[in-house]
Amino acid sequence: MRFILILLFIFILLRFFAKYFLRSFMRNVQQNYNNQQSGYSQQKKEGDITIKSKSANKSKKIKKDEGDYVDFEEM
Repeated sequence: MRFILILLFIFILLRFFAKYFLRSFMRNVQQNYNNQQSGYSQQKKEGDITIKSKSANKSKKIKKDEGDYVDFEEM
């Protein structure tokens, strides 16, 4: 009987602490999400178009001694 009471007491304590920590964790997640969203909306105005390209100035050229030639055959 004593074991069951101790187990029940531990279960109630775990439930209380889990509820408290879950609320604080979700509050932090929500604040982080709101901060990220507000930062994104400040950076870019509605209607602005930006194109980001990494290889705009680089041309893709393959040297003759690089790679193998594979003959293509239709089936």
